[in-house]
Amino acid sequence: MLNTMVGRATTTLGTYLKALREACSLTLRRVEEITEGHVKNSYLSQIEHDRIKKVSPDVLAELAKAYGVDYGSLLSRAGYPNHVPTRAPEGALAGLPLAAVAELDDDDRQALIDYIGYLRHRKA
Repeated sequence: MLNTMVGRATTTLGTYLKALREACSLTLRRVEEITEGHVKNSYLSQIEHDRIKKVSPDVLAELAKAYGVDYGSLLSRAGYPNHVPTRAPEGALAGLPLAAVAELDDDDRQALIDYIGYLRHRKA
């Protein structure tokens, strides 16, 4: 469920970043606050709506910290060469921000656990 929301199924960097932000339950203004103004909410909105396609590594670093995801994976997704995603950062599970999992209600959390069990069984 979460994986499809913020996984490779999203087609652009902008839609991916928007899905990450929403998975963390952050507003555009809150991201601006978290990044101490390094990423303006209007600029992020333009990125998320694919009006800005080339995002600087500095902005990606700020967003990676804010969303709790791997910086290298954002660089790779943004098209920067020779950047291979590294292991998930502290506070992330398979590259997904733990805040997104923590905010699930008990039924959704159980559904996620059941789905993980299904994936493991399928690969066995």
